[in-house]
Amino acid sequence: MPVAVSWRSLGAFALVGTLLLGGCAGTPSAVGTHGPKMASSHHAWVPAWALSPLPAGNNPSFDNQTVRQLLPLVASGEAVRVRLSNELGTRPVVIGAARLALADADGSIRPGSDRPLLFGGQAGATLPPGAPLLSDPLPVKVAAGDRLVISIHYPGPAFVAGHQPLVTLAGPGDLTAAPVLQGETKRAPTLVGAVEVLAAQPAPVLVAIGDSITEGDNSHTKPTGTYPAKLAALLAARKDEAARVVVLNHGISGNRLLHDQTGANLLARFDRDALGQPGVSRVVLLIGINDIGHSIRRPEEVVTARELIQGLSQLRDRAHTQGVQLFIGTIMPYAGAGYYSPEGDAVRREVNDWIRRNEGFDGVVDFDAATRDPASPSQLQPAYDVGDKLHPSDAGYAAMATEVEKTLFGGK
Repeated sequence: MPVAVSWRSLGAFALVGTLLLGGCAGTPSAVGTHGPKMASSHHAWVPAWALSPLPAGNNPSFDNQTVRQLLPLVASGEAVRVRLSNELGTRPVVIGAARLALADADGSIRPGSDRPLLFGGQAGATLPPGAPLLSDPLPVKVAAGDRLVISIHYPGPAFVAGHQPLVTLAGPGDLTAAPVLQGETKRAPTLVGAVEVLAAQPAPVLVAIGDSITEGDNSHTKPTGTYPAKLAALLAARKDEAARVVVLNHGISGNRLLHDQTGANLLARFDRDALGQPGVSRVVLLIGINDIGHSIRRPEEVVTARELIQGLSQLRDRAHTQGVQLFIGTIMPYAGAGYYSPEGDAVRREVNDWIRRNEGFDGVVDFDAATRDPASPSQLQPAYDVGDKLHPSDAGYAAMATEVEKTLFGGK
């Protein structure tokens, strides 16, 4: 039976041999006799991908099906573990089996990289309602820019509370080991809430949080198609300390600051999705356009500039209480969008005027100035518009990423 050995007593974190499957929860604290021997005290578990959870629906998400997901990583490490989340679930979720592999350029499984994910040394697990679950660490060396393939088999009806990325579904049965999963590709909830890697040293984490303009709308399914992804690429190319920053995307499409819509309002989820991320030191906040836009659709949920300013101020104070820097983004133009109104645009401009006065924030990212049409400031530049007058194109996202880099990190 393995004997637990203190990480600190060995004084290092370099992996030698095989990680013990079934330890290392939270910050690494113990390994067994088959675990890593250490050569540096700086190694740490660093988030390399993350997603904000959403509540489960009223019907089972899956029933004796296998679900496969492709995840782009933004950090490098010598080992990998997966954080599953049933934090917004109200029922237990049973996992029959799970596997992890590296993806080739075309998204297929890289030969020889596929291996089982275990939980306390077991192939299956049950997530209680409201709980996360860390997998046992796997000694898989990964680099920023790599993509993981994670496959999960749900043996019975499963009410999964999670965001809805593109996944492939197949079944019936456990098909997690299939080199190619022949099934339906669609948006569906996932238990995978985060991927963490054992990095050579702790890394500062930047959380981008907001609505679909942060998450990326349906036209931005490729890994580099959002402003947080483009920002990560810009920082990785630098030659200074900014190259070490890990960028996480915690946008939720349809999210609002003051009212629930897609998931909880941002005031409700901010501590979990932003301040609760391991290693977070900076947050970039862009929120409010859905509050403003839906004011014309839902008279009972009309918002004023004063109410939005009060909510944004709450987030600032909560971030600073935790020692986290909060950079606030101006609300981008939306004239021509389906829920545009002149009255709403007046609220947007009033809030932006307040944001630009920088009432105690750590910086202002002027997304509005970076993306608006000089000839018509209430709408996006045509080249920056994906086509719906609301969401940015790839060029628009590139302009947003450049604005964040300039504001937070200055020139190269």
